[in-house]
Amino acid sequence: MLRIRKLYSEPQVFDPITFKDGINLILGETTENNVKTNGVGKSMAVEFINYGLLKRHEDSRVSLIPSESFPHSTLICLDFEISGKSITIKRSIENHKCPILNVDGKTIPFTDIEDATSYLTTLLFGSANDESIPSFRAMLGPLIRDERSEFKSIIKCFDTNKTIPPDYTPHLYLLNIDPKPYKQAKALLGEIDKIGKAITKSKENIVAITGKNVSEAKADLNELTSQVARIHVEIERLENIEGYDIVKDEIIEIETQLEEFRSRQAVIKTELSKIKLFRGDNYIDEGEVAELYNQFKAGLGDLIKKQIEEVTAFKKKIDNFQKTLIDGRRKELEDSLKEIDSNIIRLDRLYREKLSLIDQKGALKNLRQTIATYQKKVEDHASLSAFIKKHAEFEREKKEKANERDQLIFLLDSFVSNSSNVIDSLEQTILDIHEVVAGNRQSSFEVEITKKKEIVKFELRIYDDGSHSNEREKVFLYDIGLLTNAETGKRHPGLLIHDNIFDVDYDTLLKSLNYLSDSESALAHKQYILTLNSDKIYDADINSRLRLDLEGLKRAAFTKTARFLKTSYQELSS
Repeated sequence: MLRIRKLYSEPQVFDPITFKDGINLILGETTENNVKTNGVGKSMAVEFINYGLLKRHEDSRVSLIPSESFPHSTLICLDFEISGKSITIKRSIENHKCPILNVDGKTIPFTDIEDATSYLTTLLFGSANDESIPSFRAMLGPLIRDERSEFKSIIKCFDTNKTIPPDYTPHLYLLNIDPKPYKQAKALLGEIDKIGKAITKSKENIVAITGKNVSEAKADLNELTSQVARIHVEIERLENIEGYDIVKDEIIEIETQLEEFRSRQAVIKTELSKIKLFRGDNYIDEGEVAELYNQFKAGLGDLIKKQIEEVTAFKKKIDNFQKTLIDGRRKELEDSLKEIDSNIIRLDRLYREKLSLIDQKGALKNLRQTIATYQKKVEDHASLSAFIKKHAEFEREKKEKANERDQLIFLLDSFVSNSSNVIDSLEQTILDIHEVVAGNRQSSFEVEITKKKEIVKFELRIYDDGSHSNEREKVFLYDIGLLTNAETGKRHPGLLIHDNIFDVDYDTLLKSLNYLSDSESALAHKQYILTLNSDKIYDADINSRLRLDLEGLKRAAFTKTARFLKTSYQELSS
């Protein structure tokens, strides 16, 4: 049992609102000078109730109120009852994570909102760690529907601007269907999605290594396994030859020396090729220069010729000196090259002699190259084998999780069958309400379990289905049905809050309100809080066609001149 008793603040910023059992109206009213009833604070009053019941600060419109309009140190206070216990929660915007609870006169401060929520879950359901029950906040989802849910779905009861996945847990619980397999199946779907991403990643890794898909890569792995085995056999066979270790070490040493000599040989040949570029003289012909210049200016050509002769003579001395140095270096390099060539020939002959000692049937032509090839293939084999093995593990795990999920869904389906009497009873209650509001019983309600992502499907059909007005009426029928039905009432906390649900056609509005009036006795031991704009009802009908006592059930009324927070403000950007 859950009942709201009083909403107020410390210090007082808004007028306290006291609630009773049965129907409670929060009205938006007009004034003489202003006929508008929107934006006066009805929805914010509901939001304050929800905030007091530990709604997430980030999801609440309370967090968007500027401090100039509502000081953030102000305590939002809510008196309510859970199963006969008197509780007061005090919570401020600036310290929203640390609500203060007073339970039957005992103050309990909390430093974490989750701990406080778990405490309330325990008070309401007797436990906070039982998968067969919803959490306190999950239960309040379908019990407190604010206008931002737009009443588009009986299941999706949150702000439509937020991406919040549907949660059937509280709905199943109210229908006496154990939600545990539903919760577990949902969790498994999350795990299956993660495994699916891992499978995709492993496929990408296999393609990166082989350039092929998984099936083709498995064939490559088999071939690689065969190659590694063959090379390993060859090396094993050689290692069994007497004196193999000694000869092997000598061969590897010779191979190392050969590589060093060939490297030095290449360097020397490169340097010699550069030296050859300096061969031959490249001097200026003085006669040609003089003849050319005398054609332009008599006499000067002879003078230039003389100066060029002097420069050329000096350059020849330098060139001769340079030539002597280059020739010396060339001779040194050629001698070194000759010695290296001789060493290469000698080592190559020795290498063949040593290799012939262990080369059996031409199996190995280069020991070190073979060992390197073997090591490379072993690495490739290990890498590819690991990825394929991991991929197979992921596929197997995904299949196991999927089978486990299917079993849970099958179990949930059996629970639905076991609760068919509750579902049928709720359908009859909905039909009774539908007959009053729509004038017929052309409606149906059923619960279906599927293997799809959402697992559960609640199907509520009403007369002339599909319109904006009728979607809201669906929610009204469903919620009031759950609240008043004898079977669902055994688990229902007995609280329901609708914020501006009646944005419907006029005839439906009147008939719905009259149904509430006629059901006052059924609601006497429940609590239904409804926000409503009084201008939606024609003055002529208030005392004639409308049977609901607006004045008698009014707990608060707000106007453009007397708002809930007594001020007009612009919400902060979220």
